[in-house]
Amino acid sequence: MKSYLNKTLNKHWLSILAMLSAACYTISSCQKVDNWLDVKSQLNHVRPSTLEDFWALLDEENRMNRFYPVDGLAGSDNYYLTPENFQAAGDLLQNHYTWKKDIYNGIVVADWANRYEVIGRANIVLEGLAKLGTVDDTNFKYIKGTALFFRAINFYNLAQSYSLPFSNENISLPGIVLRLTSDVNVPSVRSSIEETYQQIIRDISLAIDLLPLSSGYQTRPNKAAALILLAKTYLVMGDYEHALQRSDQCLSLSDGLLDYNSNLIKPSSTYRFPAFPGNPEVQFFARGTSNRSIGPQTNAYGYVDSLLYQSYDVNDLRKSLIYNNSGNGKIQFRGSYTGENTIFAGLATNEAYLIRMECAARLGNIKQALADLNHLLINRYRKGTFLPYQIDDKDALLRLILLERRKELPFTAQIRWEDLRRLNLQAEFAKTLIRKISGITYELPPNDKRYALPIPDKEIQLSGIPQNER
Repeated sequence: MKSYLNKTLNKHWLSILAMLSAACYTISSCQKVDNWLDVKSQLNHVRPSTLEDFWALLDEENRMNRFYPVDGLAGSDNYYLTPENFQAAGDLLQNHYTWKKDIYNGIVVADWANRYEVIGRANIVLEGLAKLGTVDDTNFKYIKGTALFFRAINFYNLAQSYSLPFSNENISLPGIVLRLTSDVNVPSVRSSIEETYQQIIRDISLAIDLLPLSSGYQTRPNKAAALILLAKTYLVMGDYEHALQRSDQCLSLSDGLLDYNSNLIKPSSTYRFPAFPGNPEVQFFARGTSNRSIGPQTNAYGYVDSLLYQSYDVNDLRKSLIYNNSGNGKIQFRGSYTGENTIFAGLATNEAYLIRMECAARLGNIKQALADLNHLLINRYRKGTFLPYQIDDKDALLRLILLERRKELPFTAQIRWEDLRRLNLQAEFAKTLIRKISGITYELPPNDKRYALPIPDKEIQLSGIPQNER
């Protein structure tokens, strides 16, 4: 990827961005502490003001495209820990794994702060663009759309971690802190869940109108990526008509799927899928926070749920490409779309197909849902072995699609956690999660308050915002 950062930022700017990163808790909680006042003072003198400056803020891949939250996966049902690995895992993972009320116990957790640092950068760019006035310039629109996208995707991820799922019963409950300004003097308050999702939709919708069809770089969003994000948002809200429309619009722009029989796949490699930026399905590239419980690392603690692994057909190439079977009865995840030992947390067309087929099935369009399902799977099975499904029962098709969704995206971002949250709202799909460790049974019932993670302790101390009930 072309490094705009290296071309447009001088050493003074780099030092200020380093200080901005160090002050990320301050950005999210708006506390006027010495280090942030120092940064603020210097920013007043070297405030970004040109389009090149704005690209420099948005193109720093180490900040904008890394460390996306995956903590929800640690509480999901796609993996398990052996008693020995549970003991070796450390307090934070143990607490996530057993859904403890207090997960952190004073441990500093960066997920919240990392997301608000990206949001802070997006706000600085949006405010800088506003000072330039209305500019009928393609590059100006591209920058604004990119900043809105980054703000929206980070609000979305925060909402999936730190607020309860969207439902008519929950919309007035606390959502997340919607930071819409870089001004540290504006106090942090938690918006409602309804307000949170309204803002996410507003930002993405504006971004869609501004972003180009092709970004040129997978670390920058394009129009298709923004449409996937909007479809995801409507899906977790249970708005299947709008989710169907947006996923359909995405696939009308970019509908390519990676054929798992192709020479882009390296079955004998540790990481089988093309390394960034070689995967044609990827519309926006992002890596998740390192997490040894469910990551694709060779030394990961977690093992794949045996029933999930057994659900793959013998000719389904995902069974051998996504997982590593060491022959000892324990299966580990390897198939990240990053092509390395980090979890893929971006947006890809396979997810757009899964959203479209699920919503089509729910709305009674069996022909469309079947066409999408069969098209996806023919690209996943060993060539010449897949027999297309022929199903005319809406409920049976929906259950099959949800199973294939779980099999296609088992350790992508926090998708399994998000699916558990939203599907628990429907009695026919609700599921109680159970762990058994050293003779003790732990349970997470459907719609439990623990489906909203606690906000990091330090954030509560600094800002005074209310903590999630658990």
